[in-house]
Amino acid sequence: MSTHEGKVAIVTGGRQGIGRGIADLLARRGAKVAIVNRTDVPDVAEAIGNGAISIAADVTDELDWAKVASEVEQRFGRADILVHAAGIYPMATLDEMTSEEWHRVFSVNLDAHLVGARAIVPLMRKGGGGSIVAIASDAVGMVTPPGMGFSHYMASKMGVVGLVRALANELAADNIIVNAVHPGITDTEGASGMPDEQKAQVYMMQAIKRLGTPADIAGPVAFLTSDDARFVTGQTLVVDGGLMRL
Repeated sequence: MSTHEGKVAIVTGGRQGIGRGIADLLARRGAKVAIVNRTDVPDVAEAIGNGAISIAADVTDELDWAKVASEVEQRFGRADILVHAAGIYPMATLDEMTSEEWHRVFSVNLDAHLVGARAIVPLMRKGGGGSIVAIASDAVGMVTPPGMGFSHYMASKMGVVGLVRALANELAADNIIVNAVHPGITDTEGASGMPDEQKAQVYMMQAIKRLGTPADIAGPVAFLTSDDARFVTGQTLVVDGGLMRL
């Protein structure tokens, strides 16, 4: 089993869902975890344990990210891992979608990855390297059921894949690896608004015919943030029960 002893991890969206599953596993494997959430959630940090902390921040805001970097450095002295799990996926068809909603989805789902990297990469460089994992989505490569209205979501997540590939090349000289994970339909609070029949339409096309869980995603993220993955960068790992068989 990969160990994360001595590592410091920053996880956005760590209050619930996939982010919480990742934060829990990294802490169990020895990492000190900083949860970045829009509101302070000290109870979640306490439940995660191993000295985890909660930092209230808007992941789209550069000043908030500067605060995150400063607090992590003060508390832990370093940053080794950055996992972007925060994301939104409102459903709206082309006719229903507003320009405001389009830009909000891109701000949270794509821009935040760049803003976060700008703030945390300098800390990683000081420590001699690190790993960044972006939670993207296998929605970018699947045919969604009619009426789901995912065009803004899918476009933003495809942008994440492009950013990961570019940063992997740019940051390799700093001993920083950058990868993406594509979850499939996952049983989280955020997905609860999707009708059950639409979820079933998707997961019945999978080889493993059930919803994924946060724990299903956390394991592959733990690998990509461990020393076992030091020669893996610029890659997209699909974790969707065998829907996209690449």
